[in-house]
Amino acid sequence: MGSGGKHTSAVIHARSDDNNLNEPQSKKMEIPSGFPAYRWHMLSGFLFLSVIYFGTITAFDTIRDFLQLPPSSPELCENQQEELCWRADLFAFEIVSGVALAWCGILGVWAWHIQRTHLVPATPEGRLFGYLPEAHQLTALGTTFQVFDLCISLIIPEQRQPLFLCHHIMAATVSWYGLNNQYFHYYGIFYLGCSEISTIPLLAIDVAGFFPPVPGSRFDQFVNGFCGPAFAVTFTIYRVILWWIVGYQMFQDIFVVLRNGMAHKLRPGRNHVLYVMMILNLLLGLLQLYWFQIILAEAAKVLGFTGTTTMDESDSVDVGGVGGNAESSKTNEEL
Repeated sequence: MGSGGKHTSAVIHARSDDNNLNEPQSKKMEIPSGFPAYRWHMLSGFLFLSVIYFGTITAFDTIRDFLQLPPSSPELCENQQEELCWRADLFAFEIVSGVALAWCGILGVWAWHIQRTHLVPATPEGRLFGYLPEAHQLTALGTTFQVFDLCISLIIPEQRQPLFLCHHIMAATVSWYGLNNQYFHYYGIFYLGCSEISTIPLLAIDVAGFFPPVPGSRFDQFVNGFCGPAFAVTFTIYRVILWWIVGYQMFQDIFVVLRNGMAHKLRPGRNHVLYVMMILNLLLGLLQLYWFQIILAEAAKVLGFTGTTTMDESDSVDVGGVGGNAESSKTNEEL
């Protein structure tokens, strides 16, 4: 995807000391939707993800033989009479998720940790209304992937759980609001991109959950020795600790621009977006805490603090965050 138009760059230097809030509505700054600049990229992206998904299913027998993929877990077999089965749809789902969310995570980490101090003014107006090409790209990619994910999830039983579907809808709404209204680019870098870094190791855990590796094999050691701990650490840092720290700053910024009138000046008639974003941020943050307690329960089991787990088949980790999704049908027991 391209970096999008530069027509919104004027809002980067929005100043909180501008007192001309009573000027006629026709003279107030109108920011166009960010969607037109990415319309064709998003359509092409949706088709690209579809080709990957259905292409992987079509070529799955060859891929399975080449990778020497073990059979799927017995409970995942659509025909319970089968002794062995391989779920091509679940494998294809993980491949598509990996392509989209690895892109989001890497771009987000680069922009947040390396470029963040050079991008927008360190003011509430700068963080909420400043233009960032990386965030513009992330909102377009996030909207595209979440819509695709929602559609595909409807045809995969394991992904069709109500909690997952609600997550997709909320994540798609956040991405679309950021794209269409050109809001929250600074925070979009974190929530739509940076937080997805925890999804990368989870993808390998998901594949191992759907296709259990032979104990002691290299893939088994890679998943349980590296990916499990990496996922637990990155999830804790980005989706539990930083999620709420960054969210607290975002809420403070929103209250400031609502009080001083800059929200109405810089995005006239769009104050409702601020309230919707706060509500969705809270709901998604609570989902992270819910999944975190599942991770802690599994970690306690592995460490020998408890002999049983309270998880059932409906407990799973969907850590697509705000801009993406990678779902685990069963949290790996070797986290």
